[in-house]
Amino acid sequence: MAGEAASRYMARVDAVLAQRTRLHGKAPPGDLFDGLPPDHPLMTADPRRPLDPNLAVIAEYAEPDDLIVDAGGGAGRTSLPLALRCRSVVNVEPSAAMGAGFLANAARTGIDNTSVIESDWLAAEPPQGTLALANHVAYPTRDIVPFVEKLEQTGRRRVVITVNDPVPPSWHSRLFELVHGETEEAQPGHVELANVLWEMGILPDIRVLRTHAGQPIDEIVAPTREAAIARALIAYRPQWSFWPLGSQRRAASHDPVSSATAKRCNILKKRRRPQQRPGPWSSRTAR
Repeated sequence: MAGEAASRYMARVDAVLAQRTRLHGKAPPGDLFDGLPPDHPLMTADPRRPLDPNLAVIAEYAEPDDLIVDAGGGAGRTSLPLALRCRSVVNVEPSAAMGAGFLANAARTGIDNTSVIESDWLAAEPPQGTLALANHVAYPTRDIVPFVEKLEQTGRRRVVITVNDPVPPSWHSRLFELVHGETEEAQPGHVELANVLWEMGILPDIRVLRTHAGQPIDEIVAPTREAAIARALIAYRPQWSFWPLGSQRRAASHDPVSSATAKRCNILKKRRRPQQRPGPWSSRTAR
């Protein structure tokens, strides 16, 4: 029987799914990542790029003799750079498209110590590793206790779980409210996860890092108002999924996004000195 913290975690996941299903219908069948173009950023991160500050912290936990098991590692944005610093990496990834992207990225950059198990984490039979990694995959995980237990069983030396605050699915919560006329249900984040771990008798070593190691999200700009609107619509995803927005919903989204973007741009202009030329448009909706 789930404890109170685990029950609250599951309730948050259930609320998100119920809202998403009510507003958008059931998830389309098949691999939701199958339609991503080969040059999509999720598929093309260079494993040999310089480590950003956050990834550098994760890399500190890797040792040369590690077998790293990555739960839901996608196309290897995090674990392929780690493969250059350890003995081997096994990516347990349910999406065939993401798994293929992982192998393609490894081959393209000369990394030959990796493999993929195409499976959901709880259904998989991963090898016994030394470090288990779960990078931004805990948010929609309803069965969080068995998920963590399996990470512990797999990573006999260490388990690393990363989460953001706010959680990535809620980065566009203001836009969600403008489009749907209701508050977005938020998936569980670091507070809920920490409570579950404590309830399981695990005392986590919590490290707080910057959400964005590079440019702050408020300063990400577009050259024109229409470009800002287009960027916001592209970024808008119903709760961390790739469910199609649909032409009708996209059209209905344009006016509130346009209004919010214009309001945000007016705020930015007021902040500028009179002698300065008006600058580019912010793609983040106004608060």
